[in-house]
Amino acid sequence: MADKLHSKHGKRAQRLALLSGPAVMLAVLLVPAPPGLEPPAWRLVGVTAWMVIWWIGQAAPLPATALLPVPLMPAMGIAPVATITGQYGNPLIFLFLGGFLVAAAMQRHGLHRRIALAIVAAMGAAPRRILLGFMLATAALSMWISNTASTVMMFAVALPVIELVGARADDDRAARRFGVALMLSVAYSASIGGVGTLIGTPGNALLASVLASSYGIELGFGTWMQVGLPVAVVMLTICYLLLTRVLFHFGDLGAAGAEAVIAGERRALGPMRRSEWRVAVVFALAALGWMSRGALDLPLTDAGIAIAAAIAVFVLPAGDSSGTRLLDWQDTRAVPWGILLLLGGGLALAAGFDHTGLAGWIGGGFAGLAEVPLWLLVLAVSGVTLMITEVTSNTAVTATFLPILGAVAVGMGLPVQWLMVPVALASSMAFMMPVATPPNAIVFGYEGLRMGDMIRAGVWLNLIATLLITGAMWLVARPVLGI
Repeated sequence: MADKLHSKHGKRAQRLALLSGPAVMLAVLLVPAPPGLEPPAWRLVGVTAWMVIWWIGQAAPLPATALLPVPLMPAMGIAPVATITGQYGNPLIFLFLGGFLVAAAMQRHGLHRRIALAIVAAMGAAPRRILLGFMLATAALSMWISNTASTVMMFAVALPVIELVGARADDDRAARRFGVALMLSVAYSASIGGVGTLIGTPGNALLASVLASSYGIELGFGTWMQVGLPVAVVMLTICYLLLTRVLFHFGDLGAAGAEAVIAGERRALGPMRRSEWRVAVVFALAALGWMSRGALDLPLTDAGIAIAAAIAVFVLPAGDSSGTRLLDWQDTRAVPWGILLLLGGGLALAAGFDHTGLAGWIGGGFAGLAEVPLWLLVLAVSGVTLMITEVTSNTAVTATFLPILGAVAVGMGLPVQWLMVPVALASSMAFMMPVATPPNAIVFGYEGLRMGDMIRAGVWLNLIATLLITGAMWLVARPVLGI
């Protein structure tokens, strides 16, 4: 009954958002443009409001909403159609596409599962070591494949481990706490791990795209890893300690059998096949190219390396009796194509802000904030972004906030990275609500996990993430990005 009521409430909210989006845009158009703002820029404010309402209310699929700029902006005289549609073919979108395709090859041949189980097995059978192994494996996978895919896989591995530990434990409450901590660790490390690379989460790629297209600032794959990876490592460490030492004490449970479960899973995979080796080589070469492109002065861009790797998995034979290639086109049906459209929609908004002068007008309005301490601004941006991400898509949040905060930074005379990088980092740190991110929703399906458990852990992690991002801007981003 409760599920039906929740479903009815959700549909009512969607219908309300469906009508409110265009209604708010029309209301904006009926009001004269503020002084100093050209009519096309004011019309863009209406389009942006429409998109944000639909994104938050999920009135339409998120990628469909991201396509609104294509018909609306040219029709309303905001920007030419070539300017808008060109954003959906941004080089950073091809970086993401190449990463998705290589990840699809990994998943087709089970390489991702082998890597994850090897990491978990290497950590040992003690309960805290098991949990640490799951965190490291999930985070490592999430750096290269979608956080949803990595969570689904690790969720399936974690369930029999929890059941076995629970069957052998003398203390049922401690066993439940272990299960809750393990499931939360999988969800949280999937989100945190994505921070480490440009392809780990759409927000990172969107940040690099907007910096390049609107401000001429190149944020390379290797450069971002120098910022994102330290943040991910510190956040993972804090998350591990918080779950195991502070919030969910589970002591020394009888977990010896868990090691046998994991060993059994590894045995079921059998020896590493030729196809796995070949995918691993392609993946390793691509990762090496991304991280060392600048140092080696390679003629390829990050996007070029990604697409070259994608072409390789389509061309190279799997090396088995089937005669197939490492990746066939039918295997791409599971690729999250909608994320590419979301990225394009965010870039289209950013291009509109730049083309109409709306970015400069917003920036000028915030020039008075120059007297506000920079640390307080960064803290506020991180905290607000993080809380909004709890109730809406992180891609939608970054797509909306990046052009606005870039304009604010320019108006204050700041390098734009000071306010834009915290948005990308904070958008991946949603820990409190099941609806905040797919990993949270997936592990919430575990029957032992209650809403109060996730909220209790999430509140602490949200606060810690806000402080960590603020500190990382000075300790890591400032020297790496030269701001």
